[in-house]
Amino acid sequence: MRRILLAMAFLGAASLALAATPTPPPELEAARKALAAAVKAQDRKAIVALSRFPLAFSGYEMPDQIAEADFLSDPDLFSGLFFQGDDQIVACLATTPLDYQEENPDFPGSPWVIGCDGNLYYFGEVDSAWRFTSYMNVNE
Repeated sequence: MRRILLAMAFLGAASLALAATPTPPPELEAARKALAAAVKAQDRKAIVALSRFPLAFSGYEMPDQIAEADFLSDPDLFSGLFFQGDDQIVACLATTPLDYQEENPDFPGSPWVIGCDGNLYYFGEVDSAWRFTSYMNVNE
C-alpha cells in the first residue's frame, strides 16, 4: 500500500511540474516567425512593427536601450542585434523552442525567450500583441 501511495504522489508531482510549464500562445509563435522573416529580409520597418521600443539591450559596447528612430537610421544596430540577418540567427528565431521564465529580473514583462548561441531574444505582450522587447548577449 505504501508503494502505491508513493507512486501516486510521484505521478502527481510530475504532472504538476509538466502542467506548470506554459505552452507559447499561437500568436507569439506567429510573431516570432514574422520577426524571423523580417530579419531575413533585413526589413527594419517590419522589425519595428514587431517590436517594443525603446528596445532593452544588454551587450558589449551598446546602449542599454535602443530608440526606434536610431534603429531605423543606423544599420549597425540591426547588425548588432541580428548579425546582418545571418541564416543561422533567422533559423534560430523561427524554429528554436521558446522558453518561459516566470520571473525575469533583467527584462520584466518579457517572460518568453529564444536562445541562439548566447544571444537571447525576449518577447512580451504589449497592448494585447506579442512583441520582441529585449536582447541580451550572454557571451560577453
